[in-house]
Amino acid sequence: QWTHGPFEPVLYDAAMDGGGNPIPLPGKRTKIDPEWRLYSRSAGDDKAPIITILNAVDGLQSSKIGFTSNIKLFFEGEEEAGSANLKAHITKHKVLLDDIDIWLFCDGPMHQSRQPQLVFGVRGVTGMEITVYGATRSLHSGHYGNWAPVPGQSLAHLIATMKDENGKVLIDGFYDTVVPLSEFERFELSKIPDVDRQLKKELGLAYTEGNGRSINERLLLPSLTIKGLSSGNVGKKARNVIPNTATAAIGVRLVKGNDPEDMLDKVEAHIRSQGFHIVNDEPDMATRRKYPKIAKVDRRGSGYIASRTSMEEPNAKAIIKAVRAFVGDKLILMPALGGSLPLYLFTDLLKKPAIIVPIANHDNNQHAANENLRIANLWYGIDLMGVIMTMAN
Repeated sequence: QWTHGPFEPVLYDAAMDGGGNPIPLPGKRTKIDPEWRLYSRSAGDDKAPIITILNAVDGLQSSKIGFTSNIKLFFEGEEEAGSANLKAHITKHKVLLDDIDIWLFCDGPMHQSRQPQLVFGVRGVTGMEITVYGATRSLHSGHYGNWAPVPGQSLAHLIATMKDENGKVLIDGFYDTVVPLSEFERFELSKIPDVDRQLKKELGLAYTEGNGRSINERLLLPSLTIKGLSSGNVGKKARNVIPNTATAAIGVRLVKGNDPEDMLDKVEAHIRSQGFHIVNDEPDMATRRKYPKIAKVDRRGSGYIASRTSMEEPNAKAIIKAVRAFVGDKLILMPALGGSLPLYLFTDLLKKPAIIVPIANHDNNQHAANENLRIANLWYGIDLMGVIMTMAN
């Protein structure tokens, strides 16, 4: 779905969806417009932060300005695949990390208002796949329709019981373990610009979940999302059959206080409450004949807890002071990002504070076709890294 090859960077004079056109990469004397966009895979998430960090280090060393703190650089390349080796790595090399006072992560985008932000937490993540069953084979929809159970309809009914039309998750106890924000965090949240109207216009939405509550508030709650549905085919591949199975991939984003296994236990309990017998492997013939409603649950073997650092932690306050001196009062202090990162390994395992310092533009299409980086954000990131590396102790 890319307009150009994802690994061949192409420069545009503006965003593609804003009427931008491709232009040549600049020469040494080319005047660069900060609104230009560079389109390529990972341009914003996460190649840009690496470039900003290394350029800031290079600039400070070559100019003899020097650092006011000891800086350690930590790069990990498996985050999009679940960071399977990260825990073992930092546990094995913990002695190299013991003297770190605070961790700064450069993942994620800037705020949708284009104002700079510091983020003090992330949601955790877990999920499962649910498969429901009909007959042992797909059946002719004319010969068996109105008699044989239809897995797609059974699954649709099941997942419809999990959320109401306003986005409230109806699974018993789903919100019970949420750790509330502090008074200071609530105050900072109230100052964040409301971008809902802008986003609805940008994304072509007339309706959002939450009964009018802002996206900033909604991201501080656990969420349940249907990531994918599969049963039979559509379009030209559709056939006059009743498929014998239907599968849904469910994603659960977690906030501080939620345990991944406990949250999936709650989802399973809900499935049972809807009359399903749960199995973990393909049901045998005896199981099929005994239970009218069967659901296979695959927990996928992945997931981790949310993380949140107090905005009033001393080292965090030093970062806030330095960045605010650079960008002014427009700095946004966001309690938590909507996305997920394994920050718990640093805040809960290493017991150190961690802050996200976003650099990429909010409309960078991360994880999707035509990912891009706004040049102004690249320059901002280099300056910001330089400010943090030279802040007063």
